[in-house]
Amino acid sequence: MIPVRQMLVPPQKWHIKCPYNMIAETITVHNTYNDASANNEARYAVSNDKSVSYHYVVDDKEVIQIVDESRNAWAAGDGNGPGNRKSIHVEICYSLSGGVKYVAAEALAVKFIAQLLRERGWGIDKLRKHQDWNGKYCPHRILGEGRWEAFKQAVARELVSDTPYYVIVPNTAFWQARALVKRYEEKGFKCYGVAGKSYRQNEEPQENDPYQFYIETNLENAKWIRNELEAIGYDKAYGEVISK
Repeated sequence: MIPVRQMLVPPQKWHIKCPYNMIAETITVHNTYNDASANNEARYAVSNDKSVSYHYVVDDKEVIQIVDESRNAWAAGDGNGPGNRKSIHVEICYSLSGGVKYVAAEALAVKFIAQLLRERGWGIDKLRKHQDWNGKYCPHRILGEGRWEAFKQAVARELVSDTPYYVIVPNTAFWQARALVKRYEEKGFKCYGVAGKSYRQNEEPQENDPYQFYIETNLENAKWIRNELEAIGYDKAYGEVISK
């Protein structure tokens, strides 16, 4: 979980910065078009009296929130359209000059945006760029480098990589499940076997008793785990998302 530091617009400025209640439908990506840190960006946005705002600003070190997600932000340039009234806005710092700090800021933004999507059960179809709302060339660095689709795919990979997932091997024997547990625990995974029959008190399972083997992982790791299991003869392995 990426921590968020709050530097919220005070209630006496809500009528300027975030006057409306909001139920978000999308997330909009921006570049700041300067080289200020998130702290300086947030401090400036909160302190001035302009009808300009956003929800989050991200640099190479942290994420700062200035507007609560339950309120709108004036960031899309589409008046009372869905950009200003129904989108969560995320600014990425250091975009004017680019370089190492910008690369790190964008990488953190990718992780944070994936986190926002995951919290809502959304996919990357909910991502928007500022340009989508009023035609402004923003996020300027991402667009200028021709990387909008690549940016979305980076968010998609991050979103998938942390999705909790089971790899399940059905119809194993007790001895097989025990060996698989040992194999994958040594790789650092939480895993276990589940008996396919009931036992009386103090009754021990026999080597060939039916068992089902589980590995708790994420969707990204699940791909190579299933390939590895298939290579050693467990071609019936399947996966399912863990509901938590």
